[in-house]
Amino acid sequence: MRARKPRRKIKPANEVSDDEINAMLLAIKSFDGYPKLRDLSKMVSSLTPLKINVIVRYLERSGAIIVDSEGYIIWSRKEQDHLSLGEVAEMSNDLKDFLKRNPEH
Repeated sequence: MRARKPRRKIKPANEVSDDEINAMLLAIKSFDGYPKLRDLSKMVSSLTPLKINVIVRYLERSGAIIVDSEGYIIWSRKEQDHLSLGEVAEMSNDLKDFLKRNPEH
């Protein structure tokens, strides 16, 4: 009986990496105007049409982009660098007053 060769694990065709997602976002944000979905393959030629579709659907569902009914990407979320807790927290007015009176807390 022969020993079996270990087989390489085949990656799914629709598996995308963070680098590929970031490359797509960068291409969308650096485009002058509103890119059309069918033009994305020219903008990021290293990605297959299947991967482009997976990334676009992911970005759309996560709220990073908005695609109109004609296939144009009409909005992309701007990156915000490291927001502080005070900038994103919903605090009551009582807590705000307390923090103003007691800045060491």
